[in-house]
Amino acid sequence: MFKPGKILIVGAGIGGLCAAIALAQIGAEVDVIDIKPDNSVPGVGWGLRTNGLRALREIGLLEQTLAIGFPTPPLSYYDRNGRHVVDIPYGRKFDGMPNNVQLPRLGFLEMASARALEAGCTIMMATTAVDIQQDATGVTVELSDGTSRRYDLVIGFDGINSQIRGYLFGEKYVPVRSGGVAWRAPVRAPETLKGAVFCHGFGGKVGFVPLVGGMMYVIVTHFEPGRPRHDPAAFAQIMHQRAREMMGDSTFMAEAIDSLRTAPNVAYTPLDTVMVPNPWYRGRVMIMGDAAHAMTPYLGSGAAMAIEDGVVFAKLLPAGDTLYDVQTRFMARRYPRVKTIWDISLQMMHEEFDSATPEALERRLAHLVNEEPAAIDYVSRILESEY
Repeated sequence: MFKPGKILIVGAGIGGLCAAIALAQIGAEVDVIDIKPDNSVPGVGWGLRTNGLRALREIGLLEQTLAIGFPTPPLSYYDRNGRHVVDIPYGRKFDGMPNNVQLPRLGFLEMASARALEAGCTIMMATTAVDIQQDATGVTVELSDGTSRRYDLVIGFDGINSQIRGYLFGEKYVPVRSGGVAWRAPVRAPETLKGAVFCHGFGGKVGFVPLVGGMMYVIVTHFEPGRPRHDPAAFAQIMHQRAREMMGDSTFMAEAIDSLRTAPNVAYTPLDTVMVPNPWYRGRVMIMGDAAHAMTPYLGSGAAMAIEDGVVFAKLLPAGDTLYDVQTRFMARRYPRVKTIWDISLQMMHEEFDSATPEALERRLAHLVNEEPAAIDYVSRILESEY
């Protein structure tokens, strides 16, 4: 029988911190390490739908999340000239919760870190695992601070370029280029922006997503062949150029797009993916979140899937089974659900990019009206189901 004793979480991001809280709630002694010196994140927001909010409720973070979040009305799609195309809801509302909330990433990480510390977790930033050796009774981890610690379990929540995934599988499951990229930047929101607005242009979209405090984040997604190396000092200008290329000479949201020229924090993300097949563990070392299943952001569910991972695992541990039995049941619950969302998210990205000509763009807009609502409703019902 496996008892949740001392557990190391590698990665102090959204998934890792939520897993640490969930495990601490069942009595585990949890250390969290992260290679970054702090959790500052340049200029990005993120969304969380009903399933993610339910998981946060289980670890006591729901009320604080709603306090810093912006509940959003249905997605509003426009064409590049500002003509309204369709509104698509995020799904049904449950238990008095909104069906989607937009959140400041840094604000959430600060809040989750504080909650983890309150739960008794130890967080060590600027710290990495130098060496990992496991045996039948535990895992010995040598840390970059020179200490050596013994754990009953190590879980890698260390992102798409996971060190722990490399320890488990070598170079077998490395990030794969999906062909898409995303640019994100925070700017002042116009007073008229009450919900997320997405403008579909040639070969991609420009989105305007409100946050609390009169801010919004702008997101530009498009196909980008190869892997160019952009100068970070030029990110703002490049993001503005990509948005203008997509929107042409349209004046719709022109002032917001022009504000990108001087955006102070622009994040550029190649939309690489990873999907590690079942199982995500070898002995007493596991991976979860983006380390196991990094997906494109087209269903806004990557972070929610990572949060679910940790919450589900913590719920399974106290059952009194062996670690192997817990891991097997965890994979039976998580892999089919995550793989379905991963597949649909990638498919939706490719469908969006198939709009690079005037004729293709018209077909894409017709798809948004006639087919996308049913597809999103299908996904919403999957997300609403038990995780």
